[in-house]
Amino acid sequence: MNDFKHLHPIISFSYFFCVILFSFMMKHPLYLLVICLTTLCLHKLLDGGKALKKSVFYYALLSLFVMILNPIFSSRGATILGYVFDHQVTLESIVYGVLLAVALFNVLILFKAYELVITPEKFLYLFGTMLPKLTFMIHVSIRFVPVFQRRLKEIMDIQKTQGAFQQDTTRRQKMKEGMETLRTLITWSLESSLQTASSMRARGYGIGKRSSAVHYVMDSRDGLVGICMSFLLVIVMCGYVYGLGTYDPYPQLQPLHLSALFLLHLLCFCLFLCIPIFVLLKERLLWHYIRSKM
Repeated sequence: MNDFKHLHPIISFSYFFCVILFSFMMKHPLYLLVICLTTLCLHKLLDGGKALKKSVFYYALLSLFVMILNPIFSSRGATILGYVFDHQVTLESIVYGVLLAVALFNVLILFKAYELVITPEKFLYLFGTMLPKLTFMIHVSIRFVPVFQRRLKEIMDIQKTQGAFQQDTTRRQKMKEGMETLRTLITWSLESSLQTASSMRARGYGIGKRSSAVHYVMDSRDGLVGICMSFLLVIVMCGYVYGLGTYDPYPQLQPLHLSALFLLHLLCFCLFLCIPIFVLLKERLLWHYIRSKM
């Protein structure tokens, strides 16, 4: 079944790049809320939210930490709510902290959805020809943590079968076993890196122009999605230039003005964010219709 994962990598990457950029640029509460809701829906349609469930608690905890830190370190704002250790806490700094926290949460869950759609092969296909060394370094850095986690689990499973990491062991013994695990993990990773480097050097990586083993073809569906994205993107960016989608709580908190032009811009922004959702729903409805006719 063709869905958003199977669109041309240029279309998928452009979508995530624009939405992540909007998360940094647009600090309006409604726009941040729309980004959050559409990204959560995208996760639900991509894999049922399985990948997000493993990390959403830590993302929320980090966002909460940012939300608490901003009023502590920033005393800007005209509406003083009180004092904590002779430091004034303002309503504006609290609101700005909430906006920062939601923006950070949006970026984190967007990168999680990005990992589900943009595979390493697609990333290398997009940038491997222009910047082969930089692309390879980014690719290796992205997969560094999950590879370490998988290898650490394998090492600990083997050590547990040999009687290590038991509950009745002393603290000194646990530290010794932990250091042994760390030494094994580092040795394994360094050896694997040397083998990879030797294999790449033997195959001539970086000497000539890099080719891709997978070739993606832009079809009519990709063209249609690209045209819709471009049209809505131009409208959103023009509105942003004229001040739509922005909100600054400093120096004094202002009410949200919901004009007709603002609502139209917000609608176009929602349509842009919902493009992958429309693609996924359309393919699923078509699939269910075909199955019902069998």
